[in-house]
Amino acid sequence: MDLPATDSSTYGERGSFLLELLRFAGWRLQIRRGNPTTIRATRGGVSLEVAETSLPRAAGVVFARAMRATRAG
Repeated sequence: MDLPATDSSTYGERGSFLLELLRFAGWRLQIRRGNPTTIRATRGGVSLEVAETSLPRAAGVVFARAMRATRAG
């Protein structure tokens, strides 16, 4: 599935401060809004993909997984 990249200026809408933190930590983010909302985050050799019912939920899950992936690597 190819997700279009979304400009980081759209992250500030609702509960997406976590996406800003990921971006500042060097993660490349791609977001597809809809039902479900899908976020793909990549950094180095790590790629994560999360599909949730809303942007805030997806942001929370991808942030948590990114933090675990960072500690494991």
